[in-house]
Amino acid sequence: MSDTSNTLQSPQPALPQIDPASRRRSRIKLVSIFAIFAVPLILASIYLQMVRTSGGTLGDTARGELIKPAVPLTEFTLQGATEEFNLDSIRGVWTMLYVPQGECLDACERNLYHMRQVRLALNHRMDRVQRAVVMASPTQISPALLSEHPGLIAATGSAEEQSVLGAQIIEAQTGMAPLPDAIYLIDPFGNLMLRFPADLEPNLMLKDIKHLLKVSRIG
Repeated sequence: MSDTSNTLQSPQPALPQIDPASRRRSRIKLVSIFAIFAVPLILASIYLQMVRTSGGTLGDTARGELIKPAVPLTEFTLQGATEEFNLDSIRGVWTMLYVPQGECLDACERNLYHMRQVRLALNHRMDRVQRAVVMASPTQISPALLSEHPGLIAATGSAEEQSVLGAQIIEAQTGMAPLPDAIYLIDPFGNLMLRFPADLEPNLMLKDIKHLLKVSRIG
């Protein structure tokens, strides 16, 4: 009887302790693996849904032109008014990007105005979209004009720094007709995916962006 009692009361072997750092690394690895496979599927689903619900017209010259396939931007660094404008700045939010060429005249002023008005017209969804302009020099756009566009990210940098981003934008449009003064749309994963002609009616740009925000949960 005493032998049985001793057996029942014998201590159980201790379970191995899992290092919190190892657990965290494992989770990060799993998330990374998921992202590698899931992100292209999510983007493909968004594009398919956009084309389906637009009656197959999305991508022609009447509205925004899809950049197919969407091109993931790589690291770049420019200087904004208060902080750097880089790849981290565009992740997690939809970005309307404009890169004016030469002096900021009528087309440039019109594009800045359209970007502002389109974002405002998104109403409760406007926080999902930001606006950015990359200036060739700090004086390309006058302070008076910039003051009319609160919230606009105005970034600049050396010719070399700007060429890092500029070359990616040009390469993304390989095989597409040139489109001067285009406004680009970058998704919250950092993919350059859509471009809008400078003469496009802002209500058509609004339709495309509204549609994207509706069919997408990202950003």
